[in-house]
Amino acid sequence: MTDAQERLAPPPPGYRALFRHPVASRLVTARAISELGDFVGLAALLLLAYDQTRSVLGPAAVYAARMLPALLVATVFSGWLDVPARRTMLIWLSVAGAVLIAVPAAVPQPVPAIVAAGLLGGVRAAYSSVNVAIVAEAVDIPLRLPLFGLSAFANQAGQVTGLLAGASVTVALGPRTALVIDLVSFLLAAVVLAGLPVNRQERRGPRPPATAGVRTIAGHPVLRGVAVLTLGTVLSGALPEALAPDLARGAWRPVVLAASALGGAVFVLLAGRRAWLARVAGQVAVSAALAGALLLAGVLVAVDAPAWALAGANALIGAGGGWLIGAQATFARLAPKERMGQVEVTIVAANIAVSGCGIFLLGGTATLLGPAAAYLAAGVVLLGVVLLARPDRLPEAAD
Repeated sequence: MTDAQERLAPPPPGYRALFRHPVASRLVTARAISELGDFVGLAALLLLAYDQTRSVLGPAAVYAARMLPALLVATVFSGWLDVPARRTMLIWLSVAGAVLIAVPAAVPQPVPAIVAAGLLGGVRAAYSSVNVAIVAEAVDIPLRLPLFGLSAFANQAGQVTGLLAGASVTVALGPRTALVIDLVSFLLAAVVLAGLPVNRQERRGPRPPATAGVRTIAGHPVLRGVAVLTLGTVLSGALPEALAPDLARGAWRPVVLAASALGGAVFVLLAGRRAWLARVAGQVAVSAALAGALLLAGVLVAVDAPAWALAGANALIGAGGGWLIGAQATFARLAPKERMGQVEVTIVAANIAVSGCGIFLLGGTATLLGPAAAYLAAGVVLLGVVLLARPDRLPEAAD
C-alpha cells in the first residue's frame, strides 16, 4: 500500500463491529477463553518444571518440546487441514487440547508436562491455521486487521491474567488445580465454537503437497523477508517468561513473569486499528525497537537493576513483539487465498520450532553465562536479522 493509498483508504472499522459479526464474534470469544486457560496451565507447567529441576532449562524444555509435533502438522499433515469441515475441526482440536492437558493434571511431574506441552504445540499449530482459514473464508477484508489485533490482545491479555493467576494458584494450591482450569477452558471454547454458522464447504482442488506452504513463502520476496523477520522475533519471544523465575522472587515473580504479555496487550490494542502497522516499513521499525528493548534488558540484568526495572524492560519487549499482527495482515494480503491455511500453519510451525530452539539455546546461554548474556545475545541476533532482511526496501511491499 502506497502513502497516497493509505491516506485515501477508510480507517478499519471499530472493534465493536467484530461482535456484530456472527463468525468473528465467536472466534474472538473462543480465543479469549482458550488463551486465558492456556496461560494458567502454562504458568503451572513452567513453575513445575523449574521447581523440580532447579534450572532455567526446565522451563526451556517445556517451550522446546512443542517443536516436533508442530513441524509434523506443518509438513506431513498440512495438506489435510482443509479436508474436514472447519467448524468441526476447531471443535475437535479444542477437545484434544483438554485431553492432553489432563495428563500432567493427573501426573504433575516434569516428563508428562513436557510431553503434553509438546503435543499441544501441534494442536495449537493446527488450530491457528484452521482459524485463519475461516477468517479468510467468512470474514470481510476490512474486519480482518481489527480481528487479528483483538485476537492478539486476547492472547496477550490471557498471558497477563493467566500467568499471574496460574503462578499464584500453583504457588498456593499446586499445579494440578491450575491445569484443571486449563482443561475446563478448552471445553468451554469448544462449546462456543459449536455455535459457528454452518456454511457449505467450498469445493477445493486436489490436496496440495506438504511443501506447498514453504514454496509459497519462499517464492514471494516480501513474504520471504517478513517470514525471516518473524523468525528472528520469535527466537526470543519466550525469553522473558523463561528467565523470570530465576530473576525475581516473592511477590515480584508473577509481575516479572507477566510484564512482557502486558506490554504486548497494550501495544496490539492500540495498534490494531492503525494502518501503519499493516505496512512492512512499520513492521521493520517496530522489530528494530524490539532489538533495542532486548539489549536494554540485558544491561539492566547485568547491573543488577531492581525487579520493577526488569518488569518495565520485559513490558517493552512484549510491546515490540506486537508487530507480528502486522506480519499476519501482510501474509493475509499477499498469500494466495487458496493456500492461506497451509501458508499459515507453515509459519506458525516455523515460529514454534524456532522459538523452541531459541529458548533452549538462550536458556543454555543463561545457565552458562548468566541471564544478561541471554538477553544481549537475543538483541544482537534480532538486530542482525533486521539489517539483513529489510523487506520494506522491496517494491512489492508497496503493492
